[in-house]
Amino acid sequence: MGEESAENEVGAGRMPPATFEFLIHTLFTQALMAFGRIPNPITNKAVRNVPTAKHFIDTLDMLEEKTRGNLTGEERKLLEEVQHQLRTLYVEAQS
Repeated sequence: MGEESAENEVGAGRMPPATFEFLIHTLFTQALMAFGRIPNPITNKAVRNVPTAKHFIDTLDMLEEKTRGNLTGEERKLLEEVQHQLRTLYVEAQS
């Protein structure tokens, strides 16, 4: 797929470009849903599943390890902030 056709696919109701930031935000959103902090957009219900949330935290930890030294400063900061927020929620969920 050429650059021009990829640009034509972005827009209302279409997928955003595949970026590291989008991946991190997607995993963060999935973890928030698993913590029951936001409703599932399909069911419109918030369901708490801490083991699933922990899986997303572990996935972000793996991404941090595998990408170490290859991220921009902004990408690294985003990843660190998301991990901190999710770890805090995990500790709260254990109480």
